[in-house]
Amino acid sequence: MSPVLWTLIFALNLGNGPVPVSSPDPRGPGMAQPDVDDQTRRPDPPSHYTVASRWENDIIAGTDQNYSNGTSLTFSRDGRGVLGGVWGWFGAKDGRWITSYELGQIIVTPADIKRPIPDPTDRPYAGLLYAALSTQFVHGNSFHGLKVITGMIGPASGAAETQKAVHKVTGIPQPQGWGYQLQNEPIFNLVYEHRRRFTLADSPVGWSVQAIPVVGGMLGNVLIQAQANVQFRAGYHVPDDFGTTLMRGLGNLPFPRDSSETGTPPKFGMYVFAGGGANLVARNLSLDGNTFRDGPSVAKKPVFPAGEFGATVWTRWFELTLTYVVWGREYDAQTRTSDFGAATVAVHF
Repeated sequence: MSPVLWTLIFALNLGNGPVPVSSPDPRGPGMAQPDVDDQTRRPDPPSHYTVASRWENDIIAGTDQNYSNGTSLTFSRDGRGVLGGVWGWFGAKDGRWITSYELGQIIVTPADIKRPIPDPTDRPYAGLLYAALSTQFVHGNSFHGLKVITGMIGPASGAAETQKAVHKVTGIPQPQGWGYQLQNEPIFNLVYEHRRRFTLADSPVGWSVQAIPVVGGMLGNVLIQAQANVQFRAGYHVPDDFGTTLMRGLGNLPFPRDSSETGTPPKFGMYVFAGGGANLVARNLSLDGNTFRDGPSVAKKPVFPAGEFGATVWTRWFELTLTYVVWGREYDAQTRTSDFGAATVAVHF
């Protein structure tokens, strides 16, 4: 992991706590509000913390190809941190700030992992090991998130060793072509997302239906893409968060606030969700190959669709989300969609 990233994490952990924010402006919501005198500013509520573990794997779909596995561990806390000041550039004054740190590993493989020399028309083996810092800003029904990722793609990611060890324990045939994986390359990528939350229907007893449109983009040597999708969810005591996400995205979203802060009575809830959209891709390192050296690569498709469905249960201190994801074909020789399952467990304290 880069020394710069460790320095950021160290400084953020030893910070002086939440930065004061302005009192709500009675003239209406929005990121941009007139200046407020410093004497009227009040401190944030006490910091809350969330630890979340995520696992994404195609074993749920009965395959072992394309996006094969992803794991991450995230720690989040209320507060601006070192990146939160970016929202002030756009006039943010009143809302909720969240800072997150994340560690993760991603593994992608060809369709046929039994070949010692991979098919040159199939996607190459690739592993990615990364660390990330995120800042998120919530104002009413609006969400903005920015994530900075750094790490390494190639043998240094440890992806080959991870997959071989898991296959040995589970009795799955060993992958044979990791000697042809993408070579070591440092990575740097930015991820941005904007979400809006709309209530389509609700009832006095706690049932509701919501729609959450999502737009975003990624910029760096791993992914250059734009995406747009919408998630619909319906359930009992649907939380005041902004839906679900994946590792090819922000990777984590704010935990629902306590009822003591929002004034709402529910202590638990559950909902089902489904959504879809499209990704416009200009660069994908795992398909286009290494940036500065020759190596395996395939012709990617500039646009591919994506869909998902799943369910979430939550309490004030715990949340579990199970998702099934379907991605359209990402490269020319791909013969089927990329299907995988995702499970996220989050503990809030």
